[in-house]
Parts: sequence; C-alpha cells; structure tokens
Amino acid sequence: MADREKPASPERAKNASAAGTVESVDIAAGKITIAHGPVEALHWPAMTMGFTASPELIAPVEVGQKVQFDFEARGMTARITRIAPAQ
Repeated sequence: MADREKPASPERAKNASAAGTVESVDIAAGKITIAHGPVEALHWPAMTMGFTASPELIAPVEVGQKVQFDFEARGMTARITRIAPAQ
C-alpha cells in the first residue's frame, strides 16, 4: 500500500498587539496597511504590511494616523481585531 501524505494541519492563529502608522486604508476591500514596530510575541521585526479587517473597524482610521492594534496572525497573514488611536 502506498504511503499517504498527511494533509497539512491548519496553522493556529496567534494573537498579538502592535503600534504603528497607517499607510493606506481600503474600506471596501477590508484592507489596511500599517508600518508597525517589532512584534516580540511573534518574533517579527518592524515592517510595513497589509492586514485584513472588517470595513466597520477601519472606517474611522485615517492615513498617517498613529494607532495601536490587536490582531490574529496565521503565518504572515493577519486580521485586525481591535484598532484605536495611539495614546
């Protein structure tokens, strides 16, 4: 009998927080790009990356705004779960 390959198990979401500056917002597509600092919980360096988010969550956010946000990450794919102006 031939060996069967195991299906890849889905990667577990990891929760993290970060702070950064909004580079772009596409409310209709539910996408936001943020230049953020290091995310120690995920061993990520500072970078600029795109996140997905509900349109309602990112509607009040403006380009150039400094924000603090929480997100769920699966690999390098991340979805914002909370976003607020930086204090």
